[in-house]
Amino acid sequence: MKLKLNIIGCGRLGKTLAALFIDTELVSIQDIVNLSSVSAAKAVAFLGQGRVCLTLKQLKPADIYLIATPDDSIEYIAQQIAWQRVLRPGDVVFHCSGLLSSECLGSVTSLGCYIASLHPVFSFSEPAADIKNFSGTYCAFEGNKEAFERLLPIFNAMKAQIFTIKKKYKPLYHAASVFAANYVITLSAMAKDCYSKAGLNDILAENLTIGLMSQALNKAQRLKPKEALTGPLQRADVDTLKKHLSALKSFPELEYIYKSLGKATLALTRHNESLKRSLTQIFNL
Repeated sequence: MKLKLNIIGCGRLGKTLAALFIDTELVSIQDIVNLSSVSAAKAVAFLGQGRVCLTLKQLKPADIYLIATPDDSIEYIAQQIAWQRVLRPGDVVFHCSGLLSSECLGSVTSLGCYIASLHPVFSFSEPAADIKNFSGTYCAFEGNKEAFERLLPIFNAMKAQIFTIKKKYKPLYHAASVFAANYVITLSAMAKDCYSKAGLNDILAENLTIGLMSQALNKAQRLKPKEALTGPLQRADVDTLKKHLSALKSFPELEYIYKSLGKATLALTRHNESLKRSLTQIFNL
């Protein structure tokens, strides 16, 4: 018998996971609540399953509840669901926040429900495409053993790779994910900006940026950081570094980021401590 799933906040992440749940044939989508009935109706149309609910009061009992709202709303939504008295002992309530632990769902435990946070290490942007690319995605689990036992078969069927994380480490874990995903985009934008300021057209700037970043990521997959690192810092090319900083003086934000990253990158070089200290002076902020 399929497990019934209610979703609160069925946006890009919610639609992607819901579609993948449906494909496992272990779950059916029952009710969907979004900020607007229009967006909820679009989610139902996308999934081909589910019922639009205008408020939490309209939710019917389900086996699993996914709260896929922004982080700031998760605890409040859990409290609201608990007050509706729709939850039953043994139901599972989980969220997909990379930052928050399952503790923010604590209000439902007094009703005998099990709670969890299950964060896919995946950049959700286009549900139709993300569904095809999700297989093999790592997902960080934290929460009740009973919730884990309920959710694991579903995520295994989705070909996700589950690992556990302690709740106290979630903020640090999430910061790592931001470094790995969001700030790569920021760096690519800054590189393109520098190329453009140097007089290159947008297409060439993008091609050079993506080409170099792809090469660097390929090396990062195969080599240790000290082996993969190239460039003027690795060569201790002081004159080059000083000329870079001189060129960037007209662009304070770019200069600041360049200095910050330079100081951080020094730890990855093969230089002795004396040379590292000397090079650090170049990047004094």
